Amino acid sequence: MTVKRTIGTARSTRIGSFKAFSVGALFAVGLLGSACTVNDLSGSSAFNPPSTETPSTSTPAANPKGTGETASAKIDNSTGGVVTMSDGPSIEVPPGALPEGVETITVTSSPEPAPADYKTVSPVFVFGPDGTVFLKPLKVSIPFTAPAGTDTSKLTMLWSRARGDGFDMVQTEFSSSSEGYEAAGEVTHFSQGMVGEKYETDPRPSTDPYADKK
Repeated sequence: MTVKRTIGTARSTRIGSFKAFSVGALFAVGLLGSACTVNDLSGSSAFNPPSTETPSTSTPAANPKGTGETASAKIDNSTGGVVTMSDGPSIEVPPGALPEGVETITVTSSPEPAPADYKTVSPVFVFGPDGTVFLKPLKVSIPFTAPAGTDTSKLTMLWSRARGDGFDMVQTEFSSSSEGYEAAGEVTHFSQGMVGEKYETDPRPSTDPYADKK
């Protein structure tokens, strides 16, 4: 009987130990669960995939405008003379170049830009008397501003046709100084002039059917 009681005690102890271990294990798991760190994503920014939109093309720079300033000078046709605008063109008139009735030469810095189908680096200058045809070519020099190292071989003086239907490229010489650039060319009539990019295809072809035969 003593043996039976000992065995019973042993079983009871094992069962009690198992129960104690089970409760302890569950308690430990509970502690471990409470000790686990869960990342808080509430403050994280949402993932945004890279944009596939094509960047917008910047708007080309507009052609420059003039100030509206006007300069004029009376020229003695027997000696010739020079008309100069401050920060603008100069016109060299050789002796005997003026037709009868023309004594005063004017130049105006136009407040209106060149037509959009031409790309210019200077304002448009209006020379007068408009429509005057000279007996000898006049030399016109137009200053303009451009970045240092500009390739002037791509530029030209543009002179409006007597018919007023577009601009022709004039054979041009360029010079530069610390103050900027200057384009110079010879003209035989007065209209409008500016400095701009050369064109391969005339954006405003002549409307005169006999223009090529003159």
